[in-house]
Amino acid sequence: MTAAVILAAGSGSRLGGVAKALLVCEGRTFLQRIVTLVRGPSVVVVGAPFGDAVAEHAASLEGVHVVVNPDPSRGMASSIALGFQHVQAFELTDALLWPVDHPFVQASTLTALVEADADVARPIYQGRGGHPPLIRRRWWKDFAACDQVEGGARGVMSRLRVVDVVVDDPGVVRDVDTSEDRKALT
Repeated sequence: MTAAVILAAGSGSRLGGVAKALLVCEGRTFLQRIVTLVRGPSVVVVGAPFGDAVAEHAASLEGVHVVVNPDPSRGMASSIALGFQHVQAFELTDALLWPVDHPFVQASTLTALVEADADVARPIYQGRGGHPPLIRRRWWKDFAACDQVEGGARGVMSRLRVVDVVVDDPGVVRDVDTSEDRKALT
């Protein structure tokens, strides 16, 4: 089984202020799509202004633990750190670091990441790095403190053995950040 740290504390400002976790595609929310693929428990990091709504939705999903980032304006590293502080309670060996605006990843990609021999396994599609990277347990403490490191999670990753895993999965690079991205959902 693999855990996931799902980042859902953003304000969705480039989308006009919407909770990306609650966007719906093919009858499921982005958060549901991700949780369905994860083979273990998920930690969803939420924050204002949509934290309550996302937390309520997350509570309806099996295996999801909600963590509140009291000040998401501190940046993504603050949410990553909170998520990895909480995921350490799980007796698992791997965790996916998954921004909620990347809900289109295929199950075969997750299998390829788990099978990679690396500290961090990062999916690559057509030469572009994507999400979610898979992080081995021995490095979770470092990610739990990434908000104290220059460069945040990228600063931590720069010290580790990152293996690029080439996948035939455009979902690893397809995110939903703009109104054009959102229109493409329908």
